[in-house]
Amino acid sequence: MKIFFAKLLLFGEYGLMFGAQALTVPFCKYSGHLVKPVEPDPDPVIKKSTVELERFASWFHHEQLNVRMNFPLDLERLRKDISENLFFRSDIPAEYGIGSSGALCAALFHDYSIYGENLTLVSKRHSLTEALKKDFSVMESYFHGRSSGLDPLVSFINQPILFSNSQISLPYIRTDRLPYSVYLLDTGVTGATSPLVARFLEKMEDPDFKAVFSRNYLPANDGAVDAFLSGRHDELFRHLSLITRFQLNYFSEMIPAAFAEMIEKLMSQGIYTKLLGSGGGGFLLVFAPGNIDADTLPNSMNVF
Repeated sequence: MKIFFAKLLLFGEYGLMFGAQALTVPFCKYSGHLVKPVEPDPDPVIKKSTVELERFASWFHHEQLNVRMNFPLDLERLRKDISENLFFRSDIPAEYGIGSSGALCAALFHDYSIYGENLTLVSKRHSLTEALKKDFSVMESYFHGRSSGLDPLVSFINQPILFSNSQISLPYIRTDRLPYSVYLLDTGVTGATSPLVARFLEKMEDPDFKAVFSRNYLPANDGAVDAFLSGRHDELFRHLSLITRFQLNYFSEMIPAAFAEMIEKLMSQGIYTKLLGSGGGGFLLVFAPGNIDADTLPNSMNVF
């Protein structure tokens, strides 16, 4: 079956819910695909995946979510395949901010939606990417309670996505010959999305926090997106410095405590670290001028 890749949300974490631009790209180091084995597999990881798919299908049916889908799922065929031990084989680490649930939703949609049957009708009424984003938002809400739908969408179309002013575009991103490097820093712990998003929404009920978030964080995020896409590297790092400082000051519960001191130290060297997705663990995203050695950033991997 078709392989679906992980994703990296370069910019837009938390701000996406309040009008910020978001830029997300496929990350081909990790991937997953659906498998229907000929014989049942005793592997507990595989069994757990099958059980999760069964819960998803039951939830989707119970909530009658097909009526909200532009491209409904063939739940009867899905449940039949689940009864025959369908599972999702994936090396995408869960709760790490790189789209494990998004890749799963993309795979389920690819194999079980009536995408082809409704394509012409839906395209006449809606932008195709907007229709897909809506469907993926419905599907991924099973995992996160609330979803923009962007994670599954970028995995499904396997292209960078810019979400700006409620519109989707597919920018061309060239990452060779950059005067800086981007790394993933492994925190070694997982971070569940739902409770962190709930905590953020609670914080947004505080007028003072909402004001500083709107006044400082959102412009820095959008400025970073624009500078990244246009190749204005010095400007990008100025915005990254503001994002990093804001997250240290106001998103402390989203940053594993053991890494706050490291982030401060890296900042003093002109290296900026930001959340990848909701945070709480998983990977952190690091932007560094030029290349840095492994001793400076242990437990990391180069993105571009």
